[in-house]
Amino acid sequence: MAVVTEFLAFLWSSFLLLAPMLLLGLLLSGLMHVFISRQAILRWFRDDGLKSVATSAAIGVPMPLCSCSVVPVVTEMRRKGASRSSCLSFLITAPETGADSILVTNAFFGPVVAVVRPAVSFVTAVVAGILCIALVRDEPDAAAARRAGPRGELDDLGGGDHDHDHDHENHKALFPADEDCYVSISQLRLLARRWLIRAGVWGRRRAAPQVPVVHRGAASMRGTSAMSAGDSAATDEPDFPTIIRHVFRYGFVEVADDILVPLLVGIALGGLLYLSIPADLMAHEHARWLSYPVMLLVGVPLYICASASTPIAAALVAKGVSPGAALVFLMTGPATNTGTIAIIVSQFGARFASVYVVGVVAATVALGILIDLALLAVGMSVAVNLDASDSPAILALQWAGAIGLGALILWRLGAGNLRVNAFSST
Repeated sequence: MAVVTEFLAFLWSSFLLLAPMLLLGLLLSGLMHVFISRQAILRWFRDDGLKSVATSAAIGVPMPLCSCSVVPVVTEMRRKGASRSSCLSFLITAPETGADSILVTNAFFGPVVAVVRPAVSFVTAVVAGILCIALVRDEPDAAAARRAGPRGELDDLGGGDHDHDHDHENHKALFPADEDCYVSISQLRLLARRWLIRAGVWGRRRAAPQVPVVHRGAASMRGTSAMSAGDSAATDEPDFPTIIRHVFRYGFVEVADDILVPLLVGIALGGLLYLSIPADLMAHEHARWLSYPVMLLVGVPLYICASASTPIAAALVAKGVSPGAALVFLMTGPATNTGTIAIIVSQFGARFASVYVVGVVAATVALGILIDLALLAVGMSVAVNLDASDSPAILALQWAGAIGLGALILWRLGAGNLRVNAFSST
């Protein structure tokens, strides 16, 4: 009974810690999806140089994409003219980090590690991108690109080689003729003003603003015209409530359906590791050096999302595993798995996939060892937070987040999507 009680206490403490941060991360995911233009991003990716590699790596850091969903995005980037090296760097940082996982990392490890984790991911991606410039410049991938579907899906694979089959077709585009759901802040402000006027909140005696009609047709990505804010003429642009609903749907439905079950599994695995790993496991010096290849053997073939890997890494560090070794698991787990590697080989070629895997492994292990040596040199240690806060205000926030996250899980479970993803993520 004592073991069961300790296990349940670990689960509840972890849930309290990550719930508020995860909900905030899901909201940020929806905001980035709507208010960051895909076309604007692609303009930075065309050059096969260090600037393009660094830019794509930096943009990939906050993106909430798992290792399976990032591949169709990168395929589309490549088909629209992005260089291989920039595609590779984005392919690394997008699944390794994200707005949700950075906030969850802050909950378990504090702000320093929450900054170090994306920084390590960025450096890893830049190193791998430079290797790609040197080694993969002349490798053809046009045939693989032609095998991709019109929206970038991997039609020729049929899902057979991909053991993590999220239902990404569930995405409902904000604009029927365009997958990019981008809305500028100025357009949102004007649409919100028109909506307030129609609702009677904004005074009608004010000058009627000219609101751009957001129209997307086959001939152009975005055309604009002006109409009066009080004009009731039918247009095909979304109104303000539709845009807000789309933000929440993307974050709290589409992204949540992808990560909630793997996250709960990660918390449970973290609890089992926390109870089963002996406290003196890392007492011997050789155990520290063996931990790096062990984390690689576990992390490289395993699929686990960035958020779900965090409580497992916290349990490992709490039991004495070095922060650098835990970092190897945090980086390789989300970025590499056998299904994703097979898809990358099919789409971009064996040399590209080799540079991808070798770049992630080599840079992550080297940076993990450097971090451990630096901590030993200055006599510092990384503290792991596995307990609820003592502050009444913070504890109330954690309880509110836990209740909200629990309600979200029950809602998505009732919708049936979490049951589907529970089987596909294992």
